[in-house]
Amino acid sequence: MSIRIGDIVRFISEKMEGKVTGVIDNNTVNVYCEEYGFEIPASVDDLVVIHSDFKPATTAAVSTTAPGGQKAVSMQSADTLYLAFVPSNYNNLPDSHFELHIVNDTRLTVLYAVTSSDGERYEGVAAGNCDPDTASPVGTYSLKEMDKVKAFHIQAIFYQKGRHEPRPLIDARVKVTPSTLCKGGAYHHTRWFASPVLTRTLDKESLEKEELVDIDPEQLLQAKKEKTAPQRTEQHPARRVADNVVEVDLHINSLLDTTAGMENKDMLEYQLDVFRKTMEEYKLRRGQKIVFIHGKGEGVLRQRILWELQTKYKRCHHQDASFKQYGYGATLVTIK
Repeated sequence: MSIRIGDIVRFISEKMEGKVTGVIDNNTVNVYCEEYGFEIPASVDDLVVIHSDFKPATTAAVSTTAPGGQKAVSMQSADTLYLAFVPSNYNNLPDSHFELHIVNDTRLTVLYAVTSSDGERYEGVAAGNCDPDTASPVGTYSLKEMDKVKAFHIQAIFYQKGRHEPRPLIDARVKVTPSTLCKGGAYHHTRWFASPVLTRTLDKESLEKEELVDIDPEQLLQAKKEKTAPQRTEQHPARRVADNVVEVDLHINSLLDTTAGMENKDMLEYQLDVFRKTMEEYKLRRGQKIVFIHGKGEGVLRQRILWELQTKYKRCHHQDASFKQYGYGATLVTIK
């Protein structure tokens, strides 16, 4: 059975479930795990579809081809409208410019208007027609300019010559924060662009769900601490240095005296924050070796660390740490 965007899948090798949110290549898709609040890349051979909203359609599913001539996982049209953010340099998101496009993933023509707001006034950005299964450019923004835009307001109507069923009008407000634009895991491949893009669905129900993605995780965690969690004492990470090797224990009980009031995804984000701070501290020390002890568990922390190493710290070499000393529960990083 083909795996499609929107399918609910279960991992064979891990105790996790999630929703397919994007296609990376012919063997890999992005899966959003709601329990932990992030996307991870997954092999289609490691996934089993447990629920799909797609039913056999009267028209054939669209078979997509990914950039570079790779044959992508088959995708069926989601039959909706998107606002897409296309970075000029996916490998360096903080310094990128971002092209905005209206993407029409329907069989109808769309007449659209896009307006930006700085919180006090509105300014017209673009208007025009977008043909079926087509992307229309809206404008280009730097990260600094995106920060000044409080929201984009998109209005659209659908039409088609001849007989067809009327569709509801689009009247959507979209805000994507700079922090979200700089997260490599928020991007996925589509058939309309050569590079990975960040998309926002413009129907009301999808937007309400996606608004949570744009909340700064640190702000969300801090607000949750202040609202629900008692005061807790933070420990310094269990760190040991020997023979030019820095050892950082990421087990949550080594980082915090108590986790009262914290959910699994809060603890995971805290562990990742320690990982990121350690990498930033040592990223300029060539030859430095760092062992991150993450434990085996369900493999979630390890999967996320490997994903960040492969996307944010590509110049660093990583491998499994000594099996004799750590078993399967640690990753060795060498700064290059």
